[in-house]
Amino acid sequence: MSRVRTTALAVGVALVLADSSIVVLALPEIFREFDTSITGVSWVLISFNLALAVFAVPGAFASRRFGPGRTAAIGLAIFAGGSLACGLSTGLGPLITGRTFQAIGGALAITAALELLIAERGNEKRGVAFWVGAGAIGAAVGPGLGGLLTELISWQSIFLFQVPVALLAAVPLRGPVMEETREWKIPQMPGGPEGRPHIPSNLALALVSAAIAATLFLVVLLLIEGWLLTPIEAAAVVSVLPVATLIGSRIGRGIPSVKMRASSGAILLAGGLASLGLLPRAEVAYVIAPEILAGLGLALVLSSLTEQALAGRSETALHGGWTIAARHAGIVIGLLILTPVFTGQLEQQRTAALDAGTAILLESDIDPATKLELGARVSEQLAGQADRVPDVSAAFRPLPDDPVQRDRFEDVLAGIEDQLERAATHAFQLPFLISALFALLALIPITLARRLDL
Repeated sequence: MSRVRTTALAVGVALVLADSSIVVLALPEIFREFDTSITGVSWVLISFNLALAVFAVPGAFASRRFGPGRTAAIGLAIFAGGSLACGLSTGLGPLITGRTFQAIGGALAITAALELLIAERGNEKRGVAFWVGAGAIGAAVGPGLGGLLTELISWQSIFLFQVPVALLAAVPLRGPVMEETREWKIPQMPGGPEGRPHIPSNLALALVSAAIAATLFLVVLLLIEGWLLTPIEAAAVVSVLPVATLIGSRIGRGIPSVKMRASSGAILLAGGLASLGLLPRAEVAYVIAPEILAGLGLALVLSSLTEQALAGRSETALHGGWTIAARHAGIVIGLLILTPVFTGQLEQQRTAALDAGTAILLESDIDPATKLELGARVSEQLAGQADRVPDVSAAFRPLPDDPVQRDRFEDVLAGIEDQLERAATHAFQLPFLISALFALLALIPITLARRLDL
C-alpha cells in the first residue's frame, strides 16, 4: 500500500500544481467563447494562483490541527468539486469561482501531502525531493496537456478530466484518515528560528515566479492570438519548456552548491525571457532556443530555492505552505503587472499596424469602389475585436471568382496579416523584458542570503 499511496500523493501534488498552468493554452478559446477581454481572461489564472497563495499556509496549519491524511482527502474532494464547477461553467464569473475553490482544495491537499510523503519515504530529504519533483513535473506538463485536450475535445474537458483523477488520488488516503481518527494528537507549535520562513529563499521564489508568468501566459497569447497557431500546434511549441525543465533537473543534481544552482538558474531564465522580448520577426523557430534557456533555468532555480526553504526546518509542511504561497503570490504579481503593460503595448502596435494595412489596401490594384467596401468590412471586423490581436480574414470572404481579383484580395490580406503579426510580436517585447528583470532581481536575495548554502 505504501507505493500506491506514494503514487497517489504524487499524482495529487502534480495535479494541483499543473492546474496553475494547464488552462493556459485554453485561455484564447475561453477568451473568444465568453467574449471577454485579455484582462478578464487573465483572472482565470490570477484567481487560482491568488487563492493558492492565500490558503497555502492556513492549509498547512489545518494539516497540523486535523491530521495530514484527513486534510489531504478533504482538499482533493474540494478540488474535484471546483473542477466540476469549472467544467460546467457557462460564463467567466462561474469559471473564476470554480477556479478559486479548486485552489482552496489544492492548498489543503499539497501542504498535507508533503507531510505524508515524508512519512511514506521514511526520510525528510527524500520526501521533500519527491514532493518538489512531482510538483515540477505537473507544472511543466500542464500547458501541453491542456492544449491537447482543448484541441481534441474542448476546454471544459480539462476540468472534467480532473474530477475522477482527484477522487482516485484520495482513495489510498483511507489508511492515514482512519489512523488519525483513532489517535491523532495536535503537535505543539515549533519555537525559535526553525519555525520561521526562510525569507531570502521565499522572496527569490516570488520574483522568479513573477517571471514565470511570462512563460505561462504571454508565450501562449503570442503563439495563438498573435501568430494564429492552433492550440495543438502551440502545445507542440510549448512542450519544449517541460523537456528542457526535465533536462535541467538532471543537470542540477551535479551542482552541489545551492547558491550556484539558484544563481545560474535565475540568469538562464532571464536570458530566455529577454530573448523572447527581442525576437527579430514572427517565426516559431525563434521561440525554441529561448524556451530551452527558460526551461533549464526554471529547473535549477525552483528546485534549489524550494529545497533550501525547507531544509533542516521543523514543521516541514508549514514551510512547504510558505514556498507555495511565495511562488503563487509571485505569479499573481507578475500577471497583474504584465497584463496592463501588454494590453497598452498591443493597442499602440495595433494602431500602427492598421495604418500600415490601410496603406497597403489603398496602394493595391483593386478598383476604388471595392476598396471602400473592403475598408468598411475591415472596420466592422475591428469594432468587435477590441483589446486583442484582430483577425480580419472574414472581411475578405468570399473571395472574388475572377482569378486576377482573387490574387489581389489575397495579396492585400497577406500584407495586412503580416503587419498585424509584426505588431503582435512587438507588443510582447516590453512584457518579456520586464519578466526578465524579475528573474534578475531574484539574484539579490539569492546573493545576500547568508544561510543559502547551510
